[in-house]
Amino acid sequence: MRKIIDFENVSFRYADKEDYALRSVNFHIEEASLVFISGRSGSGKSTLLNVLNGIIPEVIEGNLEGHILIDGEKDLSIADRSLILGNVFQNPRSQFFTTETTAELVFALENYGLAREDIEEGLDSIIEKYNVAYLKDRNLFEISSGERQLIALLTVLIMNPKVVIFDEPSANLDYGNSMRLRRQIIDLKKQGKTVIVADHRNFYLKGIIDKVLLLENETVKSFESEEEFLNYTYRNRSFDLFDEECQATYSRPEQRKSGLSLNNIVYKNILKGVSTHFNENEVTTIVGVNGAGKTTLAEIMSRSIRIDKGDISLDGQALYLMQDADFQLFGASCLRELEITQKDEELNLAALESLGIGDLKENHPQSLSGGQKQRLQMAIAKVSSNKVIILDEPTSGLDKDSMEKVVSMIGNLKKGRTVIVISHDYEFIRMVSDSIAYLSDGRIKDKFYLNDNNIKKLNSIYKEMEVYYE
Repeated sequence: MRKIIDFENVSFRYADKEDYALRSVNFHIEEASLVFISGRSGSGKSTLLNVLNGIIPEVIEGNLEGHILIDGEKDLSIADRSLILGNVFQNPRSQFFTTETTAELVFALENYGLAREDIEEGLDSIIEKYNVAYLKDRNLFEISSGERQLIALLTVLIMNPKVVIFDEPSANLDYGNSMRLRRQIIDLKKQGKTVIVADHRNFYLKGIIDKVLLLENETVKSFESEEEFLNYTYRNRSFDLFDEECQATYSRPEQRKSGLSLNNIVYKNILKGVSTHFNENEVTTIVGVNGAGKTTLAEIMSRSIRIDKGDISLDGQALYLMQDADFQLFGASCLRELEITQKDEELNLAALESLGIGDLKENHPQSLSGGQKQRLQMAIAKVSSNKVIILDEPTSGLDKDSMEKVVSMIGNLKKGRTVIVISHDYEFIRMVSDSIAYLSDGRIKDKFYLNDNNIKKLNSIYKEMEVYYE
Protein backbone atom coordinates (compact mmCIF):
# COMPACT_ATOMS: atom_id res chain seq x y z
CA MET A 1 0.00 0.00 0.00
CA ARG A 2 1.22 3.51 -0.82
CA LYS A 3 2.91 5.60 1.89
CA ILE A 4 1.15 8.89 2.65
CA ILE A 5 3.57 10.02 5.41
CA ASP A 6 7.26 9.15 5.88
CA PHE A 7 9.57 10.41 8.66
CA GLU A 8 13.28 10.05 7.87
CA ASN A 9 15.61 10.46 10.87
CA VAL A 10 13.64 13.41 12.28
CA SER A 11 14.84 15.18 15.46
CA PHE A 12 13.59 18.36 17.11
CA ARG A 13 14.76 20.64 19.92
CA TYR A 14 12.73 23.62 21.15
CA ALA A 15 14.47 26.98 20.81
CA ASP A 16 14.73 27.54 24.57
CA LYS A 17 15.72 23.96 25.47
CA GLU A 18 19.06 22.14 25.48
CA ASP A 19 17.62 18.64 25.27
CA TYR A 20 15.87 17.21 22.21
CA ALA A 21 12.13 16.62 22.46
CA LEU A 22 12.35 14.08 19.60
CA ARG A 23 15.41 12.11 18.48
CA SER A 24 16.00 10.01 15.37
CA VAL A 25 12.33 9.39 14.59
CA ASN A 26 11.71 7.00 11.69
CA PHE A 27 8.32 5.63 10.65
CA HIS A 28 5.88 5.59 7.77
CA ILE A 29 2.09 5.66 7.52
CA GLU A 30 0.13 4.05 4.71
CA GLU A 31 -2.95 5.39 2.96
CA ALA A 32 -6.40 4.53 4.33
CA SER A 33 -5.01 3.26 7.62
CA LEU A 34 -5.76 4.11 11.25
CA VAL A 35 -2.67 4.96 13.27
CA PHE A 36 -2.87 5.29 17.04
CA ILE A 37 -0.22 7.44 18.74
CA SER A 38 0.36 6.52 22.37
CA GLY A 39 2.70 7.62 25.13
CA ARG A 40 2.68 8.99 28.64
CA SER A 41 1.58 12.54 29.39
CA GLY A 42 4.35 14.90 28.28
CA SER A 43 6.10 12.24 26.18
CA GLY A 44 5.95 14.37 23.02
CA LYS A 45 2.76 13.34 21.24
CA SER A 46 1.68 16.92 20.57
CA THR A 47 5.24 17.81 19.53
CA LEU A 48 5.19 14.99 16.99
CA LEU A 49 1.86 16.16 15.58
CA ASN A 50 3.09 19.75 15.36
CA VAL A 51 6.16 18.60 13.45
CA LEU A 52 3.88 16.67 11.11
CA ASN A 53 1.46 19.53 10.42
CA GLY A 54 4.23 22.12 10.05
CA ILE A 55 3.42 24.25 13.09
CA ILE A 56 6.94 23.23 14.10
CA PRO A 57 9.14 25.03 13.11
CA GLU A 58 7.12 27.65 11.15
CA VAL A 59 5.12 28.83 14.18
CA ILE A 60 6.86 27.18 17.15
CA GLU A 61 10.58 27.81 16.77
CA GLY A 62 13.32 25.26 17.25
CA ASN A 63 15.93 23.14 15.54
CA LEU A 64 14.32 20.57 13.20
CA GLU A 65 16.49 17.92 11.53
CA GLY A 66 15.73 15.16 9.04
CA HIS A 67 13.09 14.98 6.31
CA ILE A 68 9.33 14.54 6.24
CA LEU A 69 7.55 13.29 3.12
CA ILE A 70 3.83 13.98 2.85
CA ASP A 71 1.94 12.53 -0.11
CA GLY A 72 5.30 11.92 -1.79
CA GLU A 73 6.51 15.53 -1.40
CA LYS A 74 9.49 16.46 0.78
CA ASP A 75 9.56 19.35 3.28
CA LEU A 76 6.23 20.93 2.34
CA SER A 77 5.31 24.32 3.80
CA ILE A 78 2.56 24.59 6.42
CA ALA A 79 0.25 26.09 3.77
CA ASP A 80 0.78 23.18 1.37
CA ARG A 81 0.36 20.64 4.18
CA SER A 82 -2.98 22.17 5.15
CA LEU A 83 -4.43 21.02 1.82
CA ILE A 84 -3.51 17.41 2.65
CA LEU A 85 -3.68 17.24 6.44
CA GLY A 86 -6.73 18.19 8.49
CA ASN A 87 -6.11 18.77 12.20
CA VAL A 88 -8.52 18.52 15.11
CA PHE A 89 -6.62 19.98 18.06
CA GLN A 90 -6.77 18.88 21.69
CA ASN A 91 -8.47 22.15 22.61
CA PRO A 92 -11.04 22.97 19.88
CA ARG A 93 -11.17 26.63 20.97
CA SER A 94 -7.59 27.05 19.75
CA GLN A 95 -8.63 26.45 16.13
CA PHE A 96 -11.77 28.58 16.00
CA PHE A 97 -11.74 31.92 14.20
CA THR A 98 -15.35 33.00 14.70
CA THR A 99 -17.92 32.91 17.50
CA GLU A 100 -20.74 31.17 15.62
CA THR A 101 -20.97 27.55 14.45
CA THR A 102 -22.16 28.06 10.87
CA ALA A 103 -19.63 30.82 10.25
CA GLU A 104 -16.90 28.55 11.61
CA LEU A 105 -17.90 25.65 9.38
CA VAL A 106 -17.59 27.73 6.20
CA PHE A 107 -14.57 29.79 7.30
CA ALA A 108 -11.97 27.70 5.45
CA LEU A 109 -14.11 27.45 2.29
CA GLU A 110 -14.43 31.23 2.24
CA ASN A 111 -10.69 31.67 2.73
CA TYR A 112 -9.98 29.45 -0.25
CA GLY A 113 -12.24 31.67 -2.36
CA LEU A 114 -15.01 29.23 -3.25
CA ALA A 115 -18.16 30.59 -4.88
CA ARG A 116 -21.14 31.23 -2.60
CA GLU A 117 -23.20 28.39 -4.10
CA ASP A 118 -20.29 25.96 -3.60
CA ILE A 119 -19.94 27.06 0.02
CA GLU A 120 -23.66 26.56 0.63
CA GLU A 121 -23.53 23.15 -1.03
CA GLY A 122 -20.56 22.11 1.12
CA LEU A 123 -22.30 23.29 4.29
CA ASP A 124 -25.57 21.50 3.49
CA SER A 125 -23.71 18.32 2.60
CA ILE A 126 -21.68 18.14 5.83
CA ILE A 127 -24.71 18.95 8.01
CA GLU A 128 -26.83 16.28 6.35
CA LYS A 129 -24.09 13.65 6.36
CA TYR A 130 -23.37 14.00 10.07
CA ASN A 131 -26.92 14.84 11.18
CA VAL A 132 -25.97 18.05 12.99
CA ALA A 133 -28.69 20.48 11.96
CA TYR A 134 -29.17 21.20 15.68
CA LEU A 135 -25.70 22.80 15.74
CA LYS A 136 -26.40 25.39 13.04
CA ASP A 137 -26.30 29.08 13.95
CA ARG A 138 -25.19 28.45 17.55
CA ASN A 139 -22.84 30.48 19.73
CA LEU A 140 -19.57 28.53 20.00
CA PHE A 141 -19.18 29.62 23.62
CA GLU A 142 -22.61 28.38 24.65
CA ILE A 143 -22.44 24.82 23.30
CA SER A 144 -20.85 21.95 25.24
CA SER A 145 -17.21 20.93 24.94
CA GLY A 146 -18.20 17.76 23.09
CA GLU A 147 -20.26 19.79 20.62
CA ARG A 148 -17.34 22.19 20.09
CA GLN A 149 -15.11 19.24 19.33
CA LEU A 150 -17.62 17.95 16.79
CA ILE A 151 -17.70 21.38 15.10
CA ALA A 152 -13.88 21.34 15.01
CA LEU A 153 -13.97 17.96 13.25
CA LEU A 154 -16.56 19.13 10.73
CA THR A 155 -14.49 22.24 9.87
CA VAL A 156 -11.76 19.81 8.89
CA LEU A 157 -13.93 17.33 6.97
CA ILE A 158 -15.63 20.06 4.95
CA MET A 159 -12.22 20.62 3.26
CA ASN A 160 -11.99 16.92 2.26
CA PRO A 161 -8.35 16.30 3.36
CA LYS A 162 -6.49 13.06 2.62
CA VAL A 163 -5.32 12.73 6.25
CA VAL A 164 -7.32 13.56 9.40
CA ILE A 165 -5.33 14.06 12.61
CA PHE A 166 -6.96 13.96 16.06
CA ASP A 167 -5.16 15.16 19.20
CA GLU A 168 -6.86 13.73 22.34
CA PRO A 169 -10.29 13.57 20.64
CA SER A 170 -12.04 11.60 23.40
CA ALA A 171 -10.74 13.69 26.32
CA ASN A 172 -14.03 15.55 26.83
CA LEU A 173 -16.46 13.19 25.11
CA ASP A 174 -19.13 11.11 26.79
CA TYR A 175 -19.35 7.40 26.01
CA GLY A 176 -21.99 7.84 23.31
CA ASN A 177 -20.02 10.56 21.52
CA SER A 178 -16.85 8.48 21.77
CA MET A 179 -18.58 5.56 20.09
CA ARG A 180 -19.99 7.92 17.47
CA LEU A 181 -16.42 9.09 16.87
CA ARG A 182 -15.48 5.44 16.34
CA ARG A 183 -18.16 5.11 13.65
CA GLN A 184 -16.96 8.35 12.04
CA ILE A 185 -13.38 7.06 11.95
CA ILE A 186 -14.48 3.79 10.36
CA ASP A 187 -16.40 5.79 7.76
CA LEU A 188 -13.36 7.97 7.05
CA LYS A 189 -11.25 4.88 6.45
CA LYS A 190 -13.87 3.49 4.07
CA GLN A 191 -13.61 6.77 2.16
CA GLY A 192 -9.88 6.07 1.72
CA LYS A 193 -8.72 8.65 4.23
CA THR A 194 -5.82 8.13 6.59
CA VAL A 195 -6.68 8.73 10.24
CA ILE A 196 -4.13 9.52 12.95
CA VAL A 197 -5.31 9.55 16.58
CA ALA A 198 -3.18 10.62 19.56
CA ASP A 199 -5.05 9.76 22.74
CA HIS A 200 -4.88 8.09 26.15
CA ARG A 201 -8.42 6.75 26.20
CA ASN A 202 -8.58 4.12 23.47
CA PHE A 203 -11.55 1.83 24.14
CA TYR A 204 -13.42 3.36 21.19
CA LEU A 205 -10.62 2.26 18.82
CA LYS A 206 -10.52 -1.40 19.82
CA GLY A 207 -10.27 -3.72 16.81
CA ILE A 208 -9.80 -1.04 14.14
CA ILE A 209 -6.17 0.09 14.70
CA ASP A 210 -3.71 -0.74 11.92
CA LYS A 211 -0.52 0.65 13.46
CA VAL A 212 0.62 2.07 16.81
CA LEU A 213 3.34 4.68 17.28
CA LEU A 214 4.54 4.72 20.90
CA LEU A 215 6.57 7.70 22.14
CA GLU A 216 9.20 6.66 24.66
CA ASN A 217 12.58 8.15 25.54
CA GLU A 218 12.24 11.02 23.03
CA THR A 219 11.75 8.69 20.07
CA VAL A 220 9.06 6.59 18.39
CA LYS A 221 8.63 2.83 18.52
CA SER A 222 6.44 1.44 15.75
CA PHE A 223 4.05 -1.53 16.15
CA GLU A 224 2.58 -2.97 12.97
CA SER A 225 -0.66 -4.15 14.57
CA GLU A 226 -2.91 -3.53 17.54
CA GLU A 227 -2.17 -7.01 18.86
CA GLU A 228 1.60 -6.44 18.75
CA PHE A 229 1.18 -3.26 20.81
CA LEU A 230 -1.08 -4.95 23.39
CA ASN A 231 1.58 -7.63 23.91
CA TYR A 232 4.18 -4.95 24.66
CA THR A 233 4.91 -4.13 28.31
CA TYR A 234 3.31 -0.71 28.64
CA ARG A 235 0.75 0.60 31.14
CA ASN A 236 -1.87 1.53 28.63
CA ARG A 237 -5.45 2.64 29.26
CA SER A 238 -7.93 -0.24 29.03
CA PHE A 239 -9.12 -1.28 25.59
CA ASP A 240 -11.96 -3.18 27.31
CA LEU A 241 -13.84 -0.39 29.05
CA PHE A 242 -16.11 -2.55 31.22
CA ASP A 243 -13.54 -5.16 32.25
CA GLU A 244 -12.75 -6.05 35.87
CA GLU A 245 -9.48 -4.08 35.88
CA CYS A 246 -11.57 -0.96 36.45
CA GLN A 247 -12.97 -2.47 39.64
CA ALA A 248 -12.64 -0.18 42.64
CA THR A 249 -12.82 -0.66 46.40
CA TYR A 250 -16.02 1.15 47.25
CA SER A 251 -16.44 2.91 50.57
CA ARG A 252 -19.35 4.59 52.31
CA PRO A 253 -18.83 6.75 55.41
CA GLU A 254 -20.68 5.54 58.51
CA GLN A 255 -21.79 9.09 59.34
CA ARG A 256 -22.89 11.33 56.50
CA LYS A 257 -23.15 15.10 56.59
CA SER A 258 -24.14 17.26 53.65
CA GLY A 259 -21.44 19.63 52.48
CA LEU A 260 -23.46 21.19 49.65
CA SER A 261 -27.19 21.10 48.94
CA LEU A 262 -29.21 22.15 45.90
CA ASN A 263 -32.94 22.81 46.08
CA ASN A 264 -34.99 23.14 42.87
CA ILE A 265 -32.24 24.82 40.83
CA VAL A 266 -33.55 26.31 37.59
CA TYR A 267 -31.35 27.98 34.97
CA LYS A 268 -32.58 29.02 31.52
CA ASN A 269 -33.70 25.92 29.60
CA ILE A 270 -30.70 23.89 30.78
CA LEU A 271 -31.53 22.98 34.39
CA LYS A 272 -35.20 22.40 35.17
CA GLY A 273 -35.33 21.77 38.89
CA VAL A 274 -32.17 20.13 40.21
CA SER A 275 -32.46 19.00 43.83
CA THR A 276 -29.75 16.91 45.47
CA HIS A 277 -27.00 17.03 48.08
CA PHE A 278 -23.33 16.13 48.24
CA ASN A 279 -21.81 14.67 51.40
CA GLU A 280 -18.59 15.44 53.21
CA ASN A 281 -15.83 12.80 53.07
CA GLU A 282 -17.27 11.51 49.79
CA VAL A 283 -16.56 11.81 46.10
CA THR A 284 -19.72 12.22 44.04
CA THR A 285 -19.31 12.02 40.28
CA ILE A 286 -21.84 13.76 38.04
CA VAL A 287 -22.34 11.89 34.77
CA GLY A 288 -24.43 12.64 31.71
CA VAL A 289 -24.20 13.21 27.98
CA ASN A 290 -22.33 16.15 26.46
CA GLY A 291 -24.59 19.19 26.71
CA ALA A 292 -26.64 17.86 29.64
CA GLY A 293 -25.63 20.86 31.78
CA LYS A 294 -22.93 19.36 34.02
CA THR A 295 -20.49 22.25 33.64
CA THR A 296 -23.35 24.74 34.03
CA LEU A 297 -24.26 23.03 37.30
CA ALA A 298 -20.63 23.28 38.44
CA GLU A 299 -20.59 26.99 37.66
CA ILE A 300 -23.79 27.43 39.66
CA MET A 301 -22.39 25.53 42.66
CA SER A 302 -19.29 27.74 42.59
CA ARG A 303 -21.54 30.82 42.25
CA SER A 304 -19.93 31.78 38.95
CA ILE A 305 -23.36 32.30 37.39
CA ARG A 306 -26.66 33.40 38.89
CA ILE A 307 -29.58 30.98 38.93
CA ASP A 308 -33.13 31.84 37.88
CA LYS A 309 -34.70 29.95 40.77
CA GLY A 310 -33.77 27.75 43.71
CA ASP A 311 -31.41 27.67 46.70
CA ILE A 312 -27.76 26.64 47.23
CA SER A 313 -26.47 25.78 50.68
CA LEU A 314 -22.76 25.31 51.48
CA ASP A 315 -20.19 26.44 54.00
CA GLY A 316 -17.93 29.05 52.42
CA GLN A 317 -16.93 29.14 48.76
CA ALA A 318 -16.45 26.12 46.49
CA LEU A 319 -13.17 25.80 44.59
CA TYR A 320 -14.03 25.09 40.96
CA LEU A 321 -11.27 23.74 38.74
CA MET A 322 -12.41 24.20 35.16
CA GLN A 323 -12.36 21.71 32.35
CA ASP A 324 -10.22 24.06 30.27
CA ALA A 325 -7.15 24.72 32.42
CA ASP A 326 -6.01 27.65 30.27
CA PHE A 327 -8.79 29.82 31.71
CA GLN A 328 -7.45 29.73 35.27
CA LEU A 329 -3.68 29.39 35.12
CA PHE A 330 -2.16 32.81 35.82
CA GLY A 331 1.20 32.25 37.55
CA ALA A 332 4.64 32.90 36.05
CA SER A 333 5.67 29.35 37.00
CA CYS A 334 4.01 26.21 38.37
CA LEU A 335 5.28 27.04 41.85
CA ARG A 336 4.01 30.62 41.58
CA GLU A 337 0.64 29.24 40.44
CA LEU A 338 0.25 27.33 43.69
CA GLU A 339 1.32 30.36 45.72
CA ILE A 340 -1.87 32.11 44.60
CA THR A 341 -3.72 29.52 46.70
CA GLN A 342 -1.16 28.50 49.33
CA LYS A 343 1.89 30.43 50.60
CA ASP A 344 3.64 27.41 52.12
CA GLU A 345 6.38 26.62 49.57
CA GLU A 346 7.23 23.26 51.11
CA LEU A 347 3.60 22.17 50.89
CA ASN A 348 3.38 23.40 47.29
CA LEU A 349 6.53 21.54 46.26
CA ALA A 350 5.21 18.35 47.86
CA ALA A 351 1.94 18.71 45.91
CA LEU A 352 3.79 19.06 42.61
CA GLU A 353 6.02 16.08 43.43
CA SER A 354 3.04 13.90 44.37
CA LEU A 355 1.60 14.43 40.89
CA GLY A 356 4.87 13.82 39.05
CA ILE A 357 5.50 17.42 37.96
CA GLY A 358 7.99 18.53 40.60
CA ASP A 359 10.69 18.91 37.94
CA LEU A 360 8.45 21.45 36.17
CA LYS A 361 8.16 23.78 39.17
CA GLU A 362 9.90 26.68 37.37
CA ASN A 363 8.16 26.11 34.01
CA HIS A 364 5.46 28.52 32.85
CA PRO A 365 2.01 26.85 33.12
CA GLN A 366 1.16 27.69 29.51
CA SER A 367 4.26 25.79 28.32
CA LEU A 368 2.96 22.51 29.77
CA SER A 369 1.23 19.76 27.85
CA GLY A 370 -2.52 19.33 28.28
CA GLY A 371 -2.03 16.45 30.72
CA GLN A 372 0.56 18.37 32.74
CA LYS A 373 -1.84 21.33 33.06
CA GLN A 374 -4.47 18.95 34.42
CA ARG A 375 -2.02 17.69 37.04
CA LEU A 376 -1.12 21.26 37.99
CA GLN A 377 -4.80 21.97 38.60
CA MET A 378 -4.99 18.91 40.83
CA ALA A 379 -2.05 20.27 42.80
CA ILE A 380 -4.02 23.51 43.28
CA ALA A 381 -6.89 21.48 44.75
CA LYS A 382 -4.50 19.62 47.03
CA VAL A 383 -3.11 22.78 48.67
CA SER A 384 -6.49 24.55 48.85
CA SER A 385 -8.28 25.16 52.15
CA ASN A 386 -11.76 25.14 50.54
CA LYS A 387 -14.21 22.66 52.03
CA VAL A 388 -15.99 22.01 48.72
CA ILE A 389 -13.91 21.07 45.67
CA ILE A 390 -15.44 20.77 42.19
CA LEU A 391 -13.30 19.07 39.54
CA ASP A 392 -14.45 19.26 35.91
CA GLU A 393 -12.86 16.46 33.81
CA PRO A 394 -9.72 16.19 36.01
CA THR A 395 -8.28 13.28 33.98
CA SER A 396 -8.58 14.91 30.57
CA GLY A 397 -5.34 14.19 28.71
CA LEU A 398 -3.89 11.91 31.41
CA ASP A 399 -2.20 8.56 30.92
CA LYS A 400 -2.91 5.59 33.20
CA ASP A 401 -0.17 6.35 35.74
CA SER A 402 -1.15 10.02 36.01
CA MET A 403 -4.83 9.09 36.29
CA GLU A 404 -4.09 6.73 39.16
CA LYS A 405 -2.09 9.46 40.94
CA VAL A 406 -5.13 11.72 40.65
CA VAL A 407 -7.34 8.95 42.07
CA SER A 408 -5.00 8.59 45.05
CA MET A 409 -4.85 12.33 45.58
CA ILE A 410 -8.63 12.71 45.50
CA GLY A 411 -8.89 9.86 48.00
CA ASN A 412 -6.84 11.96 50.42
CA LEU A 413 -8.48 15.22 49.34
CA LYS A 414 -11.99 14.09 50.35
CA LYS A 415 -11.07 13.72 54.02
CA GLY A 416 -12.93 16.54 55.72
CA ARG A 417 -14.10 17.90 52.36
CA THR A 418 -16.91 17.49 49.88
CA VAL A 419 -15.53 16.52 46.47
CA ILE A 420 -17.69 16.77 43.35
CA VAL A 421 -16.32 15.41 40.08
CA ILE A 422 -17.61 15.82 36.54
CA SER A 423 -16.22 13.13 34.28
CA HIS A 424 -16.77 10.93 31.22
CA ASP A 425 -13.73 8.78 32.08
CA TYR A 426 -15.25 5.42 32.99
CA GLU A 427 -12.02 3.89 34.35
CA PHE A 428 -11.51 6.91 36.57
CA ILE A 429 -15.17 7.05 37.67
CA ARG A 430 -15.13 3.47 38.92
CA MET A 431 -11.86 3.97 40.74
CA VAL A 432 -12.62 7.29 42.45
CA SER A 433 -16.39 7.56 43.07
CA ASP A 434 -18.32 6.88 46.25
CA SER A 435 -21.58 7.87 44.60
CA ILE A 436 -22.98 8.74 41.17
CA ALA A 437 -25.40 11.53 40.21
CA TYR A 438 -26.91 11.10 36.74
CA LEU A 439 -27.93 14.41 35.14
CA SER A 440 -30.44 14.04 32.32
CA ASP A 441 -33.20 16.23 30.87
CA GLY A 442 -32.30 19.08 33.20
CA ARG A 443 -32.69 17.06 36.42
CA ILE A 444 -30.87 14.53 38.57
CA LYS A 445 -32.46 11.43 37.07
CA ASP A 446 -30.77 9.00 39.46
CA LYS A 447 -28.35 9.11 42.40
CA PHE A 448 -26.82 6.05 44.01
CA TYR A 449 -23.80 4.78 45.89
CA LEU A 450 -21.35 2.93 43.71
CA ASN A 451 -21.04 -0.65 44.89
CA ASP A 452 -20.94 -4.09 43.29
CA ASN A 453 -24.73 -4.20 43.09
CA ASN A 454 -24.93 -0.84 41.31
CA ILE A 455 -22.24 -1.40 38.68
CA LYS A 456 -24.89 -2.73 36.29
CA LYS A 457 -26.86 0.46 36.86
CA LEU A 458 -23.80 2.57 35.95
CA ASN A 459 -23.16 0.41 32.89
CA SER A 460 -26.77 0.83 31.77
CA ILE A 461 -26.38 4.62 32.02
CA TYR A 462 -23.39 4.42 29.70
CA LYS A 463 -25.31 2.25 27.26
CA GLU A 464 -28.15 4.77 27.42
CA MET A 465 -25.65 7.46 26.42
CA GLU A 466 -24.64 5.41 23.37
CA VAL A 467 -28.26 4.96 22.25
CA TYR A 468 -28.78 8.72 22.70
CA TYR A 469 -26.57 9.38 19.65
CA GLU A 470 -27.82 6.63 17.35
